[in-house]
Amino acid sequence: MEIVLLGPYPPPYGGISVHVQRLKERLEERGIPCVVYDYSSIRGKEDDIVAIRNKAIWFLNQLFHNTDSIIHLCGYSPSALIALSLLVAVKRKKVVVDTGGFLFSQEGITLQHRLAFQIAAKTGIYFIAESSRSRDIMLSLGIKPENVNDEIIPCFIPPRARAGNIFKLTEELQNFISSHRPLITANAFRISFYNNEDLYGIDLCIDLCANLKQTHPDIGFVFCLPTIGDYDYFNKMMRRVREKDIEDNFLFVTEPCEYHAILMRCDIFVRSTNTDGDSVSLREALYFKLPSVASDAIPRPVGTVLFKNRDADDLTSKVEHILGNYSFYKSKLETLKLEDNTEKILRVYYKLKR
Repeated sequence: MEIVLLGPYPPPYGGISVHVQRLKERLEERGIPCVVYDYSSIRGKEDDIVAIRNKAIWFLNQLFHNTDSIIHLCGYSPSALIALSLLVAVKRKKVVVDTGGFLFSQEGITLQHRLAFQIAAKTGIYFIAESSRSRDIMLSLGIKPENVNDEIIPCFIPPRARAGNIFKLTEELQNFISSHRPLITANAFRISFYNNEDLYGIDLCIDLCANLKQTHPDIGFVFCLPTIGDYDYFNKMMRRVREKDIEDNFLFVTEPCEYHAILMRCDIFVRSTNTDGDSVSLREALYFKLPSVASDAIPRPVGTVLFKNRDADDLTSKVEHILGNYSFYKSKLETLKLEDNTEKILRVYYKLKR
């Protein structure tokens, strides 16, 4: 069995790219041949990572070369789903797709998305559902029940404890971490908007830090933003930090880094998104037994403390309560188990291989 992983590969470090990186590691540990085609870059990042410089040429190469590989699309776009559907129809390729958290609600599913799923439904592409909600939406879009896994498989695969990972931090970041307590963290792949609001709630995190500084003068907040994207909004948030007088307390990290190395040094994780998929970062924080606060925009994993979506005051109240009862919240997480989903993914591969 050979696996072709089709998706982004770090850097930058985002939920899907980290998932691809870790899945590749697990497959190699089991001696399963694996190649990664990185569609997010025009140049290779590692010797065994193949950059897709031209998606059309990559597709034609797959169309005219007979291989028995299983293609696993990590992430989703209508064009990719349609292209892979053609490979299944014409070449009988075995294709599995996980949508990377795209199907978190019916909202935002345009006619183009519906068409892509209708085409995929006719070809028998196999889908991995990350939640019961995403499975229900797949079925509503025409995917047959036998082509969606009954077993829910979140994208989370725990990091391997590689020597030195925790020290892969800049001197500025290490100094910030060592000089601030309590320490809170949040992250975003890039600045994005949903319903004309800050999708990742960067503004809420800044307000939270300013509110907490009144009772915790040494508070520190590390916000990881490896890809800025919208520089106008980023500069606006930098002004907000200055206006709130928290320049010494709030740090943006804009260079690529392995986020779990930061999580392991912090006290609380915040997921302030106004909508979401199945957050890898949130599951990772819970895996490290880090008390975590997330918006109630969607159902969250067991162990998460919820706050009212887009409500900075409620977010502050929930974080204050955790800080005031920290041992209690830490102890609640000690019995929480987040499994490595590699074996579940392998079961999908073996099912397709039969």
